Amino acid sequence: MLASRPVRNEAVQWERDENGEVCITLVRARTWKAALLSKIFYIPERRKLVLDEVGSGVWEMCDGQTSVEAMIRGLSAQYKLNPKESEISLLHYLRQLGQKRLVGFLVEKERVPRKGKKR
Repeated sequence: MLASRPVRNEAVQWERDENGEVCITLVRARTWKAALLSKIFYIPERRKLVLDEVGSGVWEMCDGQTSVEAMIRGLSAQYKLNPKESEISLLHYLRQLGQKRLVGFLVEKERVPRKGKKR
């Protein structure tokens, strides 16, 4: 997990507001279930998710180039945290972003020798 590189979902619309915070616009899914539930309950077509200073910084680092390990080191240095505290908090936050399908994780493919045929 520490070697993986988080990458933002390209389908997600986001921007920085005047305070420097990241605002993510979430659009309601266009499925029959969502349509049915929206007739029963009020479900807005769009809603905004505003990230705080730390969350915005993490979001910016989710560029597909920065590893989780480098993110931990950066957060530890910037906010003067113990590396273990940074690791636990960051992994929890990235897990939440992943569950909401806002980020994905790039993992390097390891070369595994093939068994069987010898050349």
